[in-house]
Amino acid sequence: MNNLQLIEKVLYYVEEHLEEEITYEHLAEVFGYSPFHFHRLFSAAVGQTVTDYLKKRRLAHACVELQETDAKITDICYGCGFNSIQTFNRMFKDVYGMLPTDARKQKNKLSCKSVETILEGYKKRVPFKGDFVSEPKFVERDSFILAGPRKHTGQGFQVIGESWQELKAKMGTIDRMNPNNMYGFEDYSEDFTKEPLQFYYMAAVEIKDETDIPADWYVKRIPKAQYAVFTVNGNNAKGEIGKAFHYIYHEWMPNSEYCLCGDMLFDFEYYDERWDCQLGAAQMEIYIPVMKMRVG
Repeated sequence: MNNLQLIEKVLYYVEEHLEEEITYEHLAEVFGYSPFHFHRLFSAAVGQTVTDYLKKRRLAHACVELQETDAKITDICYGCGFNSIQTFNRMFKDVYGMLPTDARKQKNKLSCKSVETILEGYKKRVPFKGDFVSEPKFVERDSFILAGPRKHTGQGFQVIGESWQELKAKMGTIDRMNPNNMYGFEDYSEDFTKEPLQFYYMAAVEIKDETDIPADWYVKRIPKAQYAVFTVNGNNAKGEIGKAFHYIYHEWMPNSEYCLCGDMLFDFEYYDERWDCQLGAAQMEIYIPVMKMRVG
């Protein structure tokens, strides 16, 4: 079973339990995956968060009930999992542009996507892979230590460039493991459920120990792990790195038999001698901590 087959099971499960209290944590537990992996996978495959999807599916079912039955609106409201008629009315109008009482008069003029249509929509997406990113190789890497300036993208994605500027201003004074290697470390541990995704970014170097590190730098010990490693071709002049991340999480991961490690809420970019921003033939790598999906 691959990840997309898992999501298909999730969507049908949701359809059968819309009147119940459902969270992404609950769905992750039911299907045996970490909340982090499940949230990223679901958002990539379905195109929205679990919370938004649940709201729209409940409203879609309510719309069918309004147009095809004579059930009371209050009964439809609570039967579709809403806690109050006020909330139901407000959300219904936000999505359909009218109140439930008006929708009842439309008589089958409002369309509601089926689960099959949602899945087909994903399968028909145009892949983003192109020629700039390779299929992954799988490697195991021992633990190591990174250090560098750490910024949160909640303040704007310009902080990524600021982090690199601060790193390059001081890294010449640091005792590094390899003077040619640098890292772009993405830490998703604070709140990976926000849309758009926000995270801590650290432009970093690998160090031998934590002595003589600038006081305003952050130190991160990376545990031993197995990684899917993607080689990215290009100097990022055309946004190759961002496209590669999109391909990994939105195309490769849903169709693979690998999942993200539940206690490793990060990924990182790896730059070495192959990386030269002045050359179109530059290369770098993206490391994603993964594990094989369980069968069943």
